[in-house]
Amino acid sequence: MPQDSDGGPPDTTVVITSCGRYDLLARTLDSFRQFNTDKRVARILVVEDGDGDPSATCRQYGAEAICAGQRIGQMAAIDLAYSQVQTPYIFHLEDDWEFYRSGFIERSRRILETDPSTLLVMLRAWNDTAGHPLMFKSDDRTFGVMAFNFNNIWHGFSFNPGLRRLADYKLLGSYSKQPVTVAMVHRKPSAGLQMEAEASRFYYLRGFRAVILDETGHVRHIGEGRHVSHPDDVLFAGHSSRNALCPCGSGKRFKHCHGRL
Repeated sequence: MPQDSDGGPPDTTVVITSCGRYDLLARTLDSFRQFNTDKRVARILVVEDGDGDPSATCRQYGAEAICAGQRIGQMAAIDLAYSQVQTPYIFHLEDDWEFYRSGFIERSRRILETDPSTLLVMLRAWNDTAGHPLMFKSDDRTFGVMAFNFNNIWHGFSFNPGLRRLADYKLLGSYSKQPVTVAMVHRKPSAGLQMEAEASRFYYLRGFRAVILDETGHVRHIGEGRHVSHPDDVLFAGHSSRNALCPCGSGKRFKHCHGRL
């Protein structure tokens, strides 16, 4: 396992997607500030997908707000935020996570620096991956590799908290517009879950994988039951039954998860 390092100039931008849940956003920012020990974070950007304004919360925690002014969808909001990123690394997360252990960015950066086949480094505990199994676990339980073909859809790509490269995002091109390199037959690219699956396949076909840090994790989800749907969150092609299990891997039926009306 690569050793930690924290020297060097700022090279990481934190991007947080927000959608009016400012109590959760405050908990996310507060716990990140408390447990992040990396000295190379250049900026914290919070992009608001809606007509709200998280500026007051952002100022409290030293973050910058980017306001879309209306609902544009999660994927378009991420594209908007990423257009402002000038650092080689992005630490991406949503507004409903709580950190409880430190050292995660330093260790994640070292992995990405030494292994070009690693797309991103995940931070959830190994028993908190929505059922997604690991195909490799180190003997000391300090890192693992996410399995491919989970539910025949997921290969490791995720918008869960984790460090990733700006260059790999640019390789795909966009989350909200159809890249010429991604086959999206009869699917709306702005539908968040669909694009997440398409991106997962895109990177899998190019030999990328996802690494996950320690067995006990660094972050937990705190937004259960408070998902904010978007009209473009439509059914996956091939998942026509709302009673089928949700392809996100939550274990819930689609109608009770990403297919909620």
